[in-house]
Amino acid sequence: MSNLIAGDRVKHPNQEEWGLGKVLTATPENLDVFFVGAGRKRLSRSFVKLEKAEGIESKHLLLDNLIETSEISSDSFVTIPVAIERFMNNYPDGFEDAGFIKAYREANMTGHKFCVNLLGQEELARLIEDANFEAVCDRARHVESSTNLLTKSERKAFHDALELPACQKLFALALDELLYGTQSEEARFKHFLRTIGILHLNKWPFATLFSFIRYPQQHAYIKSTVIQNVARSLCWRINYKPEPNWKTYDAILRLYRYVRPNLLEEGLMPRDLIDVQSFAASIIQK
Repeated sequence: MSNLIAGDRVKHPNQEEWGLGKVLTATPENLDVFFVGAGRKRLSRSFVKLEKAEGIESKHLLLDNLIETSEISSDSFVTIPVAIERFMNNYPDGFEDAGFIKAYREANMTGHKFCVNLLGQEELARLIEDANFEAVCDRARHVESSTNLLTKSERKAFHDALELPACQKLFALALDELLYGTQSEEARFKHFLRTIGILHLNKWPFATLFSFIRYPQQHAYIKSTVIQNVARSLCWRINYKPEPNWKTYDAILRLYRYVRPNLLEEGLMPRDLIDVQSFAASIIQK
């Protein structure tokens, strides 16, 4: 233990439930360690002999994506088991709970079905080939209105932004590229961001709503305050910026890919990211 330095991965010999840890800071007397199962702990070198983890056993997604040491609070970290307990207190039947389905799934699944039918790949291509950009925007507004994702002011801003024919064309082409383009996911996302920036819609809800509604298995919907609180509670680094950007979005998707298998291991069966991100929001509900 005397040779341990900041950045080392460690295990506590007498606290197996704490799991893998990362040394945050090291002094001659103490080690400040973050454990994935217990959070931040200050340990005396004199009393505890931590075991250094190396190779495969030193790997852990949370530790690989841990927030800066200065941002880690001793009492704000929430483990996945604690988050599950909070979630089950609110929804005893888990993701099949009627209250959960009513609160989180019904409207979003309605929006998904409308999106598949009204803005499917062939249908969207047909409308664009006919230069019927107004119809694309009308359908996009209908899809959005069927969900409960945007606030009233956000919904008004979105609808108002698509009033002019030039704006309708711009949005329709960008939406088609976002949902069905052949470039990389990153390239399509960045292209869509440039378009909504022109339309003065450069906010996270507008940037992520349609990908999420069309493909809830793989895409997330971002509410700025919620995701910042979730990431802080899980101590996950998301590189948050108020302006939508790929680096933050990719980090959030990695966060949800970390949460999902943890839920499966505990016997919960999330169907998609509607379930996963709704669960994540429950982390911050005490």
